[in-house]
Amino acid sequence: MTPRSRRWSSRSRDGRTTIPTATAGGDEGDPHEVAMSGPPGGGFPGAGSRPPGRPSRPPLDAASRQAREEARRQMRRTYMTRRAFVGGGLVALFGGLAAAVGAFGGGGKKRPQVQSIPGATTTPTEVGHVFETVVQGGRVMDPESGYNVIANVGIDAGTIVAVSESTLTGATTIDATGLVVSPGWIDILSYEPNSYGIWYKVADGVTTNLGLHGLQARAADFFLRWGSEEERPPTNYGGAFSDPWTRSQVLGLGVDDPASASQIAELVRLCEEDLAAGYIAVDFEPEYTPGVSFDEIKALAEVAKAHNVPCTFHGRYSDDVAPGTNAETLDEIIRVGQETGARVHIEHIVSTGGTFTMAESLGKVQVARDAGVEVTACMYPYDFWATYLLSARFNDGWQERFHITYEDLVVVGTGERLTASSFASYQASEDNILTAAYAIPETDVRLCLQSDFVMLGSDAILEPGNRNHPRSTGCFSRAIGRYTRELEVIDLMSALAKATILPARLTDAGAPAMRKKGRVQIGADADLTIFDAATLADRSTVEQPGVESEGVRYVLVAGQVVRDLSGNHQEVRPGAPILKG
Repeated sequence: MTPRSRRWSSRSRDGRTTIPTATAGGDEGDPHEVAMSGPPGGGFPGAGSRPPGRPSRPPLDAASRQAREEARRQMRRTYMTRRAFVGGGLVALFGGLAAAVGAFGGGGKKRPQVQSIPGATTTPTEVGHVFETVVQGGRVMDPESGYNVIANVGIDAGTIVAVSESTLTGATTIDATGLVVSPGWIDILSYEPNSYGIWYKVADGVTTNLGLHGLQARAADFFLRWGSEEERPPTNYGGAFSDPWTRSQVLGLGVDDPASASQIAELVRLCEEDLAAGYIAVDFEPEYTPGVSFDEIKALAEVAKAHNVPCTFHGRYSDDVAPGTNAETLDEIIRVGQETGARVHIEHIVSTGGTFTMAESLGKVQVARDAGVEVTACMYPYDFWATYLLSARFNDGWQERFHITYEDLVVVGTGERLTASSFASYQASEDNILTAAYAIPETDVRLCLQSDFVMLGSDAILEPGNRNHPRSTGCFSRAIGRYTRELEVIDLMSALAKATILPARLTDAGAPAMRKKGRVQIGADADLTIFDAATLADRSTVEQPGVESEGVRYVLVAGQVVRDLSGNHQEVRPGAPILKG
């Protein structure tokens, strides 16, 4: 832990607190010592000169002159930092340029305005109002509205109550100059928020941790445990009813056992109870429970539909080799949506449902969407998946199905490459080790990221011992850093949408709390991820999964700072349950 005196800067004479921004090197520094991208006064290199032959601009009308003067005043108020992105020389300009272009109507596009969520209260009068917290001078990016402006965010009582280019006064001020202010990132495909791994999620920018891959507990027990003073996490938390866990642990069914009609009726009753107790989805994993019938899935999906929550699927098959193909997996999931009207969601489509057939798989999903089926998907941005050696995925024929050999398998946490001998030895032992399999084409990852209905989901959370896929600690920073800045596969706003508004929309019909997540808007919860777009990156590996991501400077949950320049604040745990309404 870092002493509090090092986490916060000294108070000013009026008693207000300023939290400094980071210098270009990523260290805590004087908030006034930032690189200027133009000459003093807010101008740009070459201002005042005109190339030979360029005609003079027509005179501005009164409204345009007023807009220009306001833009100039804005540039004088705002420090400008030019960050060079290493991928392809892409340059992001954090400063007054966007404000000036927007004010003049540059490009002919209407400038996005600050939005308010339905039912939001009126913004407090900015002049004279002292907010509890102000996030100052960052590039505020709200994927739902398209708002992308250097602005200030005012927070009171855990809620965003002002987003303004005008100066705001706060009892505490976070200097976000040169940083991006994003809605807090939502991990829809996580697990129980254990007190070890959840802090790596925070370092990866996550503010809401949802176990939609199914939780291994009854809902009442889950919320009682994680709502306790001892276990309460720093992030918001919630999850899904797990069909495979319930049929196994409650009904005693084996993975290959089909449920009888009476057992399906009991599963329906248990599902109803767990949704009433707060779960916000219903999860299925036919690949790991091949005995589950379509009748069982359909009966539970009808419960999900009645409660307005999605069904999430780890599909039945995960390869392109018949019998049992990706196409069959997607057909079954889409059929559930067609016959019940429930929203259906494909978990980690890069490893289950799309591997080696991604273009065709995404096309099949799009056809269903065009026909009115509410179907979405998620992915993690890695070219390898991971599962336990004793799982059904390693049944006979796995090499042909996944186009890999023993040498493509690596023991997570050690880096040991397997051989035929060591594979057989591990399978014969009682140690059900987690193994990474390099079986995902990089082209599949990129196609997924470019699809507008695919969002991010890590499918992991780090546990003590660090024997987990590095997606547990680096999923979001890798997607938003590597694939936006370095490889330019998608733009930054689209990447942020996959971590914010898309997962919020997947769940907000049945979970009212999610209607205030994934947005930087008036009335939204003050869950914010503030990061340096020039340095954001994952650092965890298969050999060392337990390494924090780089570039996430501040994380706020309900307006409380759970991470700042000094690291995580493990004594601050404001997480709240995400419950079905």
